[in-house]
Amino acid sequence: MYPAHLDQLGLEEALATVAERSAVPVRIRCGLGERQAPRIETAAYFTVREAVTNAAKHAGATRIDVDVALVDGETGPLLSIRVTDDGAGGADPGGTGLAGLARRAAALDGRFAVHSPTGGPTLVEAELPCG
Repeated sequence: MYPAHLDQLGLEEALATVAERSAVPVRIRCGLGERQAPRIETAAYFTVREAVTNAAKHAGATRIDVDVALVDGETGPLLSIRVTDDGAGGADPGGTGLAGLARRAAALDGRFAVHSPTGGPTLVEAELPCG
């Protein structure tokens, strides 16, 4: 389901809605300053939403941190997304949701990774080209 509030309010406000609806406290740091292409904002939104949902449902997390920023890449600006939680770890990058996020990032020539050792913490990262 596409989030209409993403179009209306932008990525930062849409992510604030994800945080508000989470059963686990979520801290969002999003300093973009300007809107990105809709396909980039959409991919970023779904990456954060899936990572937050997984942490709340499966990891036993008590805190989730989301950092979204523009960074310099080798070929131009990238939208960097980092979602960390203090849960039990063991997330399966091949699971349906995370594998779908990896495919979405790859379709945009981006990068996606999950670091989730048993015992935690879990880090979900994506970098999406903005140029």
